[in-house]
Amino acid sequence: MSDTKALLDAEGAASEAGKDAPLRPGTSLTRGHGRTKTLQVRLNDDEYAALSALAETRNVPVSTLVRSLILPVITPGRDTPAARIERLRRELDLLSQQIA
Repeated sequence: MSDTKALLDAEGAASEAGKDAPLRPGTSLTRGHGRTKTLQVRLNDDEYAALSALAETRNVPVSTLVRSLILPVITPGRDTPAARIERLRRELDLLSQQIA
């Protein structure tokens, strides 16, 4: 087996072994979508810390969390009752974890 093939096999195995590992803080996700506008929001340190902590508990980047909170408000027709119930369940679970 060539050195290149062995290296590719080893990298592939390592990648597969870590595929379910949680994302590290600071990791950004891109999905090749058409979103091209950036919104800047000013928060104080406490507000940003709370938002970051919530994003970390959901294992998503802060921008993904904020987008998930904004989109249902500006596109209410897309937010089905089942999706709202599921989102409320997740938020209640997170709230109960933070209170405990």
